[in-house]
Amino acid sequence: MLLTDIAVEHTLSKNGVRQTFLLHPFTDTQRDSLGKFEIVRDVSRPGFKDVKRSTFVTFQQLAQLYAKGALEEFGFSVRMCPGQGTYPAKNPAKKILPTSIKPGSPFDLAVQKVDVSKPASRELRTALLRTDVQIQG
Repeated sequence: MLLTDIAVEHTLSKNGVRQTFLLHPFTDTQRDSLGKFEIVRDVSRPGFKDVKRSTFVTFQQLAQLYAKGALEEFGFSVRMCPGQGTYPAKNPAKKILPTSIKPGSPFDLAVQKVDVSKPASRELRTALLRTDVQIQG
C-alpha cells in the first residue's frame, strides 16, 4: 500500500542522467512487517562504525511519531517508493516535512487526533528500541 497522503519529490542523478520521482511511504510485504512502514535513522557511537537502524511501524504509530515530533527529534527518515514506475536503485529513505503531508488527508487527520499528552504505546516504544531510541511520552 502506498501512503499517497505524503509526497516527497526526489531527484536521482545516475550516469549523468537526472530523473525526478514523486515518492510516497509504502508498507512492507514481508510476514513480520506486513502492512507496516519502515523508518530509518543513522546511529553513531564513539569508537564504533556508523550504522543505519530501522524498524517497522503501523499507520497509527507513524502518525503518533509525527505528532510527537519524534521523527524530526531523532532524525528518522521513512522508506519511500515512486507512485508511478520503478526506482532504479534501493528505495530511498526521506525526511517527512509538514509540507509533504496533504492537508485534510486521512494521515493529516490521524496526526491531528493524536493526544500528545498520552505516552507512546508499549509496542511503539519496543519498536523504537531497535533504533537505539527511547521515548517517554
